[in-house]
Amino acid sequence: MDIDTGLLRALVVLAEESHFGRAAARLDLTQQALSKRIKRLETEVGALLVDRADRRRIRLTAAGQHALPTAREVLAAVDRLDLARGRAGRLRVDVMSTDLATTAWVRQATRTHDLPLDVVHRPVETTAEHLLRSGGADFAFGRSGAMPSPWPTGIDQRLVLLEPLAVLVPERHRWAQLEELALEQLSGQHLWFPMAAAPLEWRSYTSELCLLAGIDLDTTGSTFGFQQWAEDVTAGVCAPSIIGEAMRTPDPRMRTVPIVNPTPVFPWSLLWRDELPADTVSAVLAGMGFAAPAPRPGPEVWVPAADRAFLELD
Repeated sequence: MDIDTGLLRALVVLAEESHFGRAAARLDLTQQALSKRIKRLETEVGALLVDRADRRRIRLTAAGQHALPTAREVLAAVDRLDLARGRAGRLRVDVMSTDLATTAWVRQATRTHDLPLDVVHRPVETTAEHLLRSGGADFAFGRSGAMPSPWPTGIDQRLVLLEPLAVLVPERHRWAQLEELALEQLSGQHLWFPMAAAPLEWRSYTSELCLLAGIDLDTTGSTFGFQQWAEDVTAGVCAPSIIGEAMRTPDPRMRTVPIVNPTPVFPWSLLWRDELPADTVSAVLAGMGFAAPAPRPGPEVWVPAADRAFLELD
């Protein structure tokens, strides 16, 4: 099968925006042109990928959801090839996902410090180690504690932030006016966070957190893009979810309620190949606002056992 990557990109962006108009604008296409690309892709794969019953809220069919992760992986590989074709002097930073706080940190470095950085996104099943070793990125965000033991040679890391987690609820929810929620209050509570395209580090993190706290976390289905996820949670169509406090709240009608006693934090590290010059690494860390190492997790916060053990040895 020889598929134009423009067709795959049309599917991915439409899934993220859940709206033909917004997706077309993002791709600099007319809605008609976008619709034609989707139809061509459906012809190529021999299945309907998009449910067009409600033009205001586009959703993927089961076949579309099945094809989406593969489309993202193909596009990531193509983007890496494009970057390797002559963008000398530029550094590629894997941010896992566009909607995470990591993207804002890279944007800060490029805008306020004029650093030559490009954002890349690793395929779902690819680890930070593999991405760095394969040359797919020069830097990668991730969890150092999730890396294999013993620590792989040729790769360095720095803990840059302990990002607290919060519960994301609509403003009408009974938790919305609370200043905080104790972790034990989430025991038996039903939350929703689909894992279809979640990075490996996040999947293992949430699995351990839910086991500890007794959270009933539904990981099935798809968000159909960040904006659609926000709309569904806000409307009460979906259960409350989890969000990192360093992320922007996706909708003004939503509230984030901090989790305490202990506070679960995601231990963000920046990883890189040790062949990079030390002054380059220092400039990137400073540009993102991480000139000083992040504080180590104290007893008032929770991190997975592997992360705490790694940071105590580091």
